[in-house]
Amino acid sequence: MHQATAAPVALAQLPASVSAFIGREPELKQITALLNPTRDTGTVVIAAVAGLAGIGKTALAIQAAHAARNAGWFPGGVLFIDLHGYDDTPVKPGQALDALLRALAVPSEYIPPGTEERATLYRSALADINKPILIIVDNASSEAQVRPLQPGDGPHRVIVTSRHTLAGLMARLLDVTVLDSVTGVALLDEALQATRPGNDRISGDREGAEHLAELYGGLPLALRIIAALLGADPILTVAELRDGLAVGKHRLEELHYDDGSGTSALSVAAAFDLSYRQLDETAARMFRLLSDNPGPDLSTTAAAALMGWRAGETRKVLGQLIKAHVVEAAAGAPGRWRTHDLLHLYARQLSDAYAAADERQEARDRLLNFYLRFADAADDHLRALPGTPVPPDFTDRDSALAWLVR
Repeated sequence: MHQATAAPVALAQLPASVSAFIGREPELKQITALLNPTRDTGTVVIAAVAGLAGIGKTALAIQAAHAARNAGWFPGGVLFIDLHGYDDTPVKPGQALDALLRALAVPSEYIPPGTEERATLYRSALADINKPILIIVDNASSEAQVRPLQPGDGPHRVIVTSRHTLAGLMARLLDVTVLDSVTGVALLDEALQATRPGNDRISGDREGAEHLAELYGGLPLALRIIAALLGADPILTVAELRDGLAVGKHRLEELHYDDGSGTSALSVAAAFDLSYRQLDETAARMFRLLSDNPGPDLSTTAAAALMGWRAGETRKVLGQLIKAHVVEAAAGAPGRWRTHDLLHLYARQLSDAYAAADERQEARDRLLNFYLRFADAADDHLRALPGTPVPPDFTDRDSALAWLVR
């Protein structure tokens, strides 16, 4: 009778801790609190370590895992799998389960061919392990890609990262946002110090460094690329780099660091490409056209005018863009929407390329006519004498004035 060959156990898969990891203390505290075994919560999946490309989701998950391991919470080890959810060939659940089962020392001869059977065996294998294991499922693009990888009830915990908010997992949700300019400068300095200790180019030109951090909207990936460019060129100054990157149309192209890994090299535009390609045709067209709004944000009604749609249809597609973290709610302005500055540049380049197909000029005309109509109506309200008929677009003078302010 054939004897199954012994499979090695691979439960030390946690990547090294991230250098220059700062500005995420609240999020790190929230995740580690969920991982704490003294909380009787059953299996915890933190699905929305979510945010736009380059925001630092994986780094946050890895740091939380290190903090949990250092606290002695996962003596069983750590499993880590990258699902490549936004690549051309994402990892299928069956493939992921095969890798995880092998890491759990299940001999290849015993791994069934079907995904459901593999999921059952995976849960059974984990149930036989009493020591808690932390499972990091990185770069997932959908709930369907993750569900078979969830263990059953027990001491094990799961962190999932995604560019989408995976609310369908009925999991704890955590959205990761951009860094403020002060924290961005600190990240730049620490990342540069990691490669060139004692280098004072950031600390010696804090104003220029703050301008760089603001120029790139506090996006950690962009800031790490800047630090890498400074590290690679020891005589390049912050001022020279800032001036070279200040031109909007070239900013995305310059945010690239060639480390020899080809398509995996650090690149903001490449990271955005992967997110954009996940959008369906309707959402992609809306994403492109939103960049033609002349202000920093716009309302749902204005977006509907831009697209030539009804408000309900517009809000539904906006919801897709919000879930994909390529559009976000404008701070302090309910019902208004914006894109990150770098995403805006990216969308504008796409809009130029698709101008004819998207009927961009017609969309612009609709949007500007919308603003003109409401500006006229608001003006009529502000000028109207008591008892004078006014357009029905506003309920009173105050609402008209509020619209103009927005």
